[in-house]
Amino acid sequence: MAISITVCNLALGELRAPPIADIDEPTTEAAECRRYYAHCLKLLLERFDWSFATKVATLAELSVNPRASEWAHAYALPADMATAQRLVPPLNGWPGGAAILPAVPVLAQPFIIEDGVLFSQMRGAILEYTTRDVAEADMPGLFSDALAYALAARLAVPLRDSRETKGQLLQQAEIAAQRAIADDINRQPHRDVRSPDEVAAVRGAGNCCTMGVS
Repeated sequence: MAISITVCNLALGELRAPPIADIDEPTTEAAECRRYYAHCLKLLLERFDWSFATKVATLAELSVNPRASEWAHAYALPADMATAQRLVPPLNGWPGGAAILPAVPVLAQPFIIEDGVLFSQMRGAILEYTTRDVAEADMPGLFSDALAYALAARLAVPLRDSRETKGQLLQQAEIAAQRAIADDINRQPHRDVRSPDEVAAVRGAGNCCTMGVS
């Protein structure tokens, strides 16, 4: 994962801290950005099924299934996965070996994730997921703003020793995240996107997921 210097400098600007030119430079600002950037990005990616960070991958089935009595198949997760969104049925996975998807979409494909393994009843599973490997060039502007505010809030205490500033920036980060989510939804009007509350409800239930069509 490459750290965005632009996002770091936006965050530092909110704190009136000196900008950085390189993430590996020997400054406190660069060190604190290195310390918190990945965590802030992970938290923001987990909030919503961002269209720009969505990928689809055919899962590799494991030779050993430790929960074979409950789940027919066990799969390795993609190395770059931040969160799982839904399972996509394989084209040849329908009764009779149909080569096309049915007219009525499958709205529930249950699975669980445990110790880095995805368990499902689906053979040849394909996973739609949010990647954590997001480059600066992939980020819409409002997402970059939301990430910058979140990072600035984390930097407020180590760089400015101010929990009051941190609280104010957390409020700004929340507003910016909601704007970014609304913008992402507007960019894909034909996609049945779950709301942030629906995403939180599903993920808050634990790793056992029955996902709807995104």
